[in-house]
Amino acid sequence: MADREEKIKVCVIGGGAAGLCAVRHLAANSKFETTAYEQTNEVGGTWVYTEQVGLDENGLPIHSSMYRNLRTNLPAKIMNFPDYIVMEQQEPSCVNHEEILNYLKNYAQHFDICRHFHFNTKVEHVRLESSEFYDKWSVQVRKLKTNETEVRRFDAIMVCNGHFFVPNTPTVTGIESFPGLIMHSHKYRKPDGFSGKTVFILGAASSGIDIGIELSEYASHVYLSHNYEKLKSPLPSNMTQVAGVESVHENAFHLKDGTIVDAVDVFLFCTGYKYSFPFLDENCGVRIDDNYITPLYKHLINIEHPSMCIVGVPTIVLPFPMFHMQVQYFLALLENRATLPAKSVMLEDSVLKTARKKHAHKLMDKQWDYNDSLADAGGFKRLPVFYKIGYTAWNVNRISNLLRYKDSKFVVSEDGQSVEVVLPN
Repeated sequence: MADREEKIKVCVIGGGAAGLCAVRHLAANSKFETTAYEQTNEVGGTWVYTEQVGLDENGLPIHSSMYRNLRTNLPAKIMNFPDYIVMEQQEPSCVNHEEILNYLKNYAQHFDICRHFHFNTKVEHVRLESSEFYDKWSVQVRKLKTNETEVRRFDAIMVCNGHFFVPNTPTVTGIESFPGLIMHSHKYRKPDGFSGKTVFILGAASSGIDIGIELSEYASHVYLSHNYEKLKSPLPSNMTQVAGVESVHENAFHLKDGTIVDAVDVFLFCTGYKYSFPFLDENCGVRIDDNYITPLYKHLINIEHPSMCIVGVPTIVLPFPMFHMQVQYFLALLENRATLPAKSVMLEDSVLKTARKKHAHKLMDKQWDYNDSLADAGGFKRLPVFYKIGYTAWNVNRISNLLRYKDSKFVVSEDGQSVEVVLPN
């Protein structure tokens, strides 16, 4: 009788949505032996809300950037993983963060995946051990409750540590002279302490707009500073769009169009986050330059060592459905059900295709072809069409009604071929 085939040992780093998705698919396949590490004591990643900011009880930086009143900016229906569609909210279609965390915990329970996780365990170092015949990964972890460390070896690594935890704080000339409160949205939790204040927000992507609108009910005035085209949606009467900031002189903010905003009390950076993989040894071959990660094939596979992937790198996407596609593609490669193209082709794919490095992983409308390409190459099902038509219709709705779009009605037809979005009155 032939020897039983040895299992492929896979390490998953992180217990947020991407890590859960990775473990769900690994655990369903008897060819894999799965070990997952999560440095907190629960699953959910950035969806776990805590009032704490700064450091946690283990002296580690708080991972979550969740604030108390956050609601999703996408309808719950299209946030579902395709193999676990249980969020069916139609009106209001956007849900609060507690519902998403509940969903992730139920997903973990449904697929019985928590048994693969080592909680309160920090991945400290991942190093490649290469030979002529194979790559192995040496992973050093520390158990936070006992401070014990151990090293284990794996055949493959799935990095799923998220990218909403290291604040990106641009340099602003003269900021040191500002006597007021300076904070990044990573540390923003609730609006109560901003009553009567003049708040200057730098950045008008999702968090800048959402937090600005929330603060407008408390602050005396909110300035939304950015370098893009003006938002066309109505905004609160005490919220003003202004140009990007050039420099700060005490409480006066000098803007790029020559105007000045005076008497500012709070400077709030809503300027996004940096990708960070502090546990990866240099010999893993992954580099980050102004938020452009190289060399990655399909924003996912480490081209130098393809038994490593980083799940969830692309931005401005439907995240959970995309994780579902990325994970299945990587597993198809590990099982040799799919093969990678020549290295030269992969390197060409990883070449910068945007004017600025920091936009290298923004997919937006390209996400649909991207997801389909993963499915086709990996030999598994494409995403149901309602994700694409729902996301596209929703974006139109959002841009025109930033104040009320989250209360819209979002209905997917029974056959999944059409979507109706109805704005609130």
